[in-house]
Amino acid sequence: MNTLHHRHTPSANQTGLTLVEIMIAMTISLILLAGVLQIFVSNKKTYRMQEAASQIQEGGRFAVQMMNHDLRMVGYFGCSSLVTSPTNQVDLNGDSVADSTADFTGSGLQGFEYSDLPITISNTQTLTMDDVLPNTDIISIARGEDMGIRLDGNLSSVNANIQLDAALAAGRFQAGDILVISDCVEGDIFAANSVSNGPGKVTIAHVNTVNTGNFLSKAYGPDAEVMALVNHIYFIGTGSSGQPALFRYALGNNGVMTAEELVEGVEDMQITYGEDTDGDRTANAYVDADTIGDMSQVVSTRVDFTLRSLEDNITASAGASGDRRLRRSFSSTTTIRNRVQ
Repeated sequence: MNTLHHRHTPSANQTGLTLVEIMIAMTISLILLAGVLQIFVSNKKTYRMQEAASQIQEGGRFAVQMMNHDLRMVGYFGCSSLVTSPTNQVDLNGDSVADSTADFTGSGLQGFEYSDLPITISNTQTLTMDDVLPNTDIISIARGEDMGIRLDGNLSSVNANIQLDAALAAGRFQAGDILVISDCVEGDIFAANSVSNGPGKVTIAHVNTVNTGNFLSKAYGPDAEVMALVNHIYFIGTGSSGQPALFRYALGNNGVMTAEELVEGVEDMQITYGEDTDGDRTANAYVDADTIGDMSQVVSTRVDFTLRSLEDNITASAGASGDRRLRRSFSSTTTIRNRVQ
């Protein structure tokens, strides 16, 4: 009898992986995953760096442009030929002394070092060392805001009011505004006691309840321009988010200065002043505010900002400040137009 021998052979339908194959597949997957994670981390770092650089660039450009506009217009009283300071009539607290808020000392430009603080900025307000970051500079700019409005009635100093064309002036002024009037030879700064509208006219009273007197310093003709007084004080403080920021005090109604946070991430502002010592309307040297005897001799300014990223851990290593924030400096030199023409 024949005995049949059966040989076992693997089934053609057998499925699954051996342990070695699984280990190889896992190793390859981990290598691929590590590569993907490395790309992700690298892209994230690049994105954060670019975002920080963009934030700094945008903030720096905005700060420079805003301050340049004010600095170019320092002491503007209606035209560039007015070289003497206007007569300050504003007396909001009734002490018979003109208010410093409307004072054009230095023909509209005042500079301060951190060591000069505290600084009086209105009858009831003071800028102190608690408001300003240490070792940063402060600058005060005063000028008229060109509004294209001229006198249109009561063209005499014996009247305790002025009249303007309602088509141009209606809705532009209110009681408590600090205004400038100029005919390019002389000027006055006064507080509006009341503003009223009549047939074709806007009448602004400047009586002695909010001024040192009832009348302006002279009779102004129809060529005289009426403008809002602009007084801006720039400084570096701590913003609402805890970040250092560029601030600006702005003159508002009834002589109240209101602080505005302009740009986050500005941690330093240094200002030097181009002093014209020989009368040729060109800066002979750029010096700090506390070395200038007469601010009216300043014909240009140089402002240096340092901005930092809002987020930390941006750069690969810590810098001199001890953190890893991205930083960039911005410098701008501005000519004061009314002093070089």
